[in-house]
Amino acid sequence: MNPRNVHIPQDSPHHRFDDSDDILNDFDFEKLRQVFVSGWPWVLGIILATISSAFLYIRYTKPIYSAHSILKLDIKNEANLLGLQNPLEQDIKGLAGEIEILRSRLFFSKVVDAVGMDISYYHPGRSHLVDERYGNSPFKVEYVLKNPNLLDNRFDVEILNDSEFYLSCLALGGKVGDKQQFGSTIVTNDFTFTLEKTSHFEDQKSLVDFYFILNSKASLINYLESHVTVEPVNFNANTIKISLSDFNQIKARNLLEAIDTIYLAFTKNAKNQAVEQKIDFLETQMAKTTKELVEYEEYFEKFTIQNRTTDLSGDLTKTIALLNELDSQRYNMRDHLSEIDMIGENFNNGKPVSVFKIPTRIAELINNYNKLVSDRNLKLNSYNENTQVIKQLDQQIEIAKNSATSRLIAYKNNLIQDLEELNKKRTILEDNFVELPSMGTSYNKNRRLYTLQEEFYFSLIQSKIELEIARAGTVTNFVILSPASVSNIPIHPRKILIYGIGLVAGLMISVLFMAIQFLLHDKITSQKELEKIMHAPILGLIPHYKQEKLSNSKLIVTNNPKSSISESLRSIRTNMEFIAATGKNQLISVTSTVSGEGKTFIAVNLGAVFAYAGQKVVVVDLDMRKPKVHIAFESERVQKGMSTILIGKEKIEDCIQESELDNLHFISAGPMPPNPSELLLSPKFDEFLEVLRKKY
Repeated sequence: MNPRNVHIPQDSPHHRFDDSDDILNDFDFEKLRQVFVSGWPWVLGIILATISSAFLYIRYTKPIYSAHSILKLDIKNEANLLGLQNPLEQDIKGLAGEIEILRSRLFFSKVVDAVGMDISYYHPGRSHLVDERYGNSPFKVEYVLKNPNLLDNRFDVEILNDSEFYLSCLALGGKVGDKQQFGSTIVTNDFTFTLEKTSHFEDQKSLVDFYFILNSKASLINYLESHVTVEPVNFNANTIKISLSDFNQIKARNLLEAIDTIYLAFTKNAKNQAVEQKIDFLETQMAKTTKELVEYEEYFEKFTIQNRTTDLSGDLTKTIALLNELDSQRYNMRDHLSEIDMIGENFNNGKPVSVFKIPTRIAELINNYNKLVSDRNLKLNSYNENTQVIKQLDQQIEIAKNSATSRLIAYKNNLIQDLEELNKKRTILEDNFVELPSMGTSYNKNRRLYTLQEEFYFSLIQSKIELEIARAGTVTNFVILSPASVSNIPIHPRKILIYGIGLVAGLMISVLFMAIQFLLHDKITSQKELEKIMHAPILGLIPHYKQEKLSNSKLIVTNNPKSSISESLRSIRTNMEFIAATGKNQLISVTSTVSGEGKTFIAVNLGAVFAYAGQKVVVVDLDMRKPKVHIAFESERVQKGMSTILIGKEKIEDCIQESELDNLHFISAGPMPPNPSELLLSPKFDEFLEVLRKKY
């Protein structure tokens, strides 16, 4: 491509690169270097502090160990080998379902019930790091808890000797009784405890302080929820990883082994839960149906006993025949009664009696009566009624009549009773005849219901058999690919990681610290930095004087003419001579922003360097509030100087003082005036300078 045809927009990377170059050029690396040089002890201290914090965190953090196992899960249905459809197929969950089962509180509840973690034993340990005595407690507690509010509360045990200890509980207000004996029973209103020594007692009795906690089921479930993690390893292979973290390695491994074992049974029970519920339902229905069948059978039994039949249609025909027969018998009896009444009327009229259906004995009596009546009627043809023969016949007829009448009356009463009995029987049969259709309907209805219940019962039995076969045919292909194991390296705290975090944190804090120092840095620390700020040329630098500690500014070039400070001052003198090449006498002003920055030190020593070069120099102290020039020349403060010159009290010649060097004189500040600024701004000060310029 021809570069001349390329258009670069203003926000192109080239422009950004130029901007970054400008930023880099504007950035004060020298200032950064100075800040780092002055602040590196702080950086080192910060890094050491963060690493020390990491060390203390590791030192006073109890290590956590993790036990883990890898399981391969699979559900196989072998009931199909029997030609049955498995009712569980629709209930089988995927791997996600198995993970949810392992995380559920229901499963953790099963684990808590199985492992028996109702009591936990502890020793406070060093540096307040509690150490659980899992499987190696010096004592064990047999208890009966009467107050459930004491669950999850701490019971402290202070071992006094081989046989005695103190028991205390904060929830009960402190110590429980006096000294207690190992092996003896402690009985209170809240609990009954018996503390027995174990085989680990001799090794640990010197530790003295122990405590135990009676764990509630809810707290144990919460413990498992917070310490057990389940995660998939491979969905296609149906593999999952179960991890359990705890401070105690043995506890973590044992609990995880228990979880693996319990999950084998729990998984099978969970998979069969639907079948179990169906079987329970079938058993309930079978029991209910059996009860109803028994009730129907009892009904049929009572019906048969009461009615002596189960063929109600045949009984209906028989009842009709019986009614007809009873009606015939009733008719005959009424005919007999009519005949008896007729015989009675004939007896009353004295006429012969006809006999048709009268029993033989009564008929003989009536025939005897009829014969006597016939004999009487024949003899009346020969005899008179008042004759003895007729009277005897009348007596015999009366006797025969009475005898026949009494028998007829008895017979009539019997017939009446029999007729009443027949009427009662007919009434009963009529009632039964009316009830038989409804009884038959009820009986047939119950018979049909009985048949239906019986068929339903047989279908329930068949369904239950199929479900039990399906349940027996469902197995779990549960493979522990990696059994419960725990590493000797704790998962927390990880030393390398903690130290790394401490180092990184130290570096980040150090960078932040240096950035703040860089932003807050307002001192000039190098010549380059000063040259950037000042428009005037830099004539030289003077190093810090370290040979001796000076309480006040002092003339030192006379004692150390070859020192670095003396050489620096000579370099400044040379540069000033090059600048002031006109040959005129020069006026040099030495000033600073605040007191104590070295004005007097520079002025007197620079004047001495000029004096060594043969030039006549006078040092004038214009700091009338804190004068120090006379101190630098080791002279006493006099009551004349600049202040008295400017007010016209003294002459210049009278105020000039000589130093130990030839050509080096000085004028002190004199007494402190109330208005030094006004004096320096007055015309007399300019006149003063002109006078000195001519002599020095």
